[in-house]
Amino acid sequence: MAGFRSLLPLSLLGAALIASPFLWPVLFPLTWLAPVPFLTAVERARDWRLALWAGALTGMATITLGFHWLVYTIHVFGGVNYALAAVGFALFVLYSAIPFVAFAALVRRCGTGPLGLFPPAFWVAVEFWFPNLFPWYLATSQTEFTSLNQSADLVGHYGTTFVLLWGGTALYKVLRARGGEGTLRSAGWAVGTVGAVLAAAVVYGQVRLAQVDVAARAAARLDVAVIQGNISIERKGKAAFLKTNQQTYKNLSERHRDADLVIWPESAMEQVLRDRARRIPRALLPARHPHMIVGAISYERRPGDRFRKYNSAFALDPAGAVLGRYHKRVLLAFGEYIPLSWLIGSVPGMPPIGDGFTPGRIERPLVLPKGARVAPLICYEDLMPDLSRRFVRDERANLLVNLTNDAWYGRTVAPWQHARLARWRSLETRRALVRATNTGVTMVIDPAGRMSAALPLFTEGVLTARVPLMEMETMYVRYGDWFAWLMTLIAVATVAGRGFARGRR
Repeated sequence: MAGFRSLLPLSLLGAALIASPFLWPVLFPLTWLAPVPFLTAVERARDWRLALWAGALTGMATITLGFHWLVYTIHVFGGVNYALAAVGFALFVLYSAIPFVAFAALVRRCGTGPLGLFPPAFWVAVEFWFPNLFPWYLATSQTEFTSLNQSADLVGHYGTTFVLLWGGTALYKVLRARGGEGTLRSAGWAVGTVGAVLAAAVVYGQVRLAQVDVAARAAARLDVAVIQGNISIERKGKAAFLKTNQQTYKNLSERHRDADLVIWPESAMEQVLRDRARRIPRALLPARHPHMIVGAISYERRPGDRFRKYNSAFALDPAGAVLGRYHKRVLLAFGEYIPLSWLIGSVPGMPPIGDGFTPGRIERPLVLPKGARVAPLICYEDLMPDLSRRFVRDERANLLVNLTNDAWYGRTVAPWQHARLARWRSLETRRALVRATNTGVTMVIDPAGRMSAALPLFTEGVLTARVPLMEMETMYVRYGDWFAWLMTLIAVATVAGRGFARGRR
């Protein structure tokens, strides 16, 4: 049995193996090894308290390594000094470690189970239910393993997570058996079974890649020009730069008037627009332009001289007439609104807190030329599987477009992490995803989840591409997170079964 000093290096090693591919994707094989030190720490801990500590240490170290850039983001986005930003990040780390503690508790109570199936089922269930402030998935460590990721059109990203954890657990069982704990026969069965499932997933991936490529070549195509204005945080929204900021986007767009669609990123329009505006002022747009999708802040006047403010996307025709609009539905806590602001503002001595943005209720695609039905996703809405799935299933959207401004991340790995997380939306729905960003990463992700060459970060530029308008429907789009629900039921049944067995004894 191990004490705290023995658990610390095991936990740190497990965290490093999990986090490394989030920083350098080429290191994706390391995550397959992560369950070995993590499960060793949990099962060899001297008591329950230390087992939970092993989970907490692994979680805190993983989040600190993988998302260290949040200190910078809190400092810039929140406008606070680095000391307060570090405190905010520490609270985020503590909160984000909770799933690791829950996973450790489940494994400590139930073990690895037959064929090593319990840990992957537990991890999927915990990942499915835990409300992360910055949604991330263990499967994103496998960005480079393209053929394995194709199963997302069946089971979402949870399929990759499950096989990844299962493979690591099987290796853990082999090492335990070689050390005299358990039998090599049972460990061999675990390795053989997971090996067969992995091989089947890779074969499925290769077949599916070929099928999706054939469908993409046969689909109608749209020529897009994606504008990256590179408006710095110091210039964004500042009165002294409004005209020059707008002119940057107009000048870049003028060169691509022959495209089918020009796309501007989140809040690129420097003037606040009326929510129900039928036409955009000509002074805000290029002199000549094709159809456009532009990000803007809009407002709606309410009774009593009150206003609602939206983070919006507008679709425009070549004359500047508004063809459709979308208001961001999933707002960023503490960035676009303050949770419980009404309660905080009622505390004596506290200054009044504004309402921030209002979540939108519109969930219709933007209908554009050549049969394009665009699902607009603003900011980190491209990390929400259910939103993209509903657009495709209910509204028959055939193209995903993400408008975002990742300037707050600075020159860190964060913009790339955001893009790699977003690629799962293409895999799940088999739709191309066009990412229009202010400072990067501006790119196109094809329906097989492959990422195109991106515009360089923090530069002005235009990305041109021909994107397919896909119409195929996937099992994931139709049935959603059925696999995660199944793993949840297995986890609950396992815990209940162990409790019942112990009660009888």
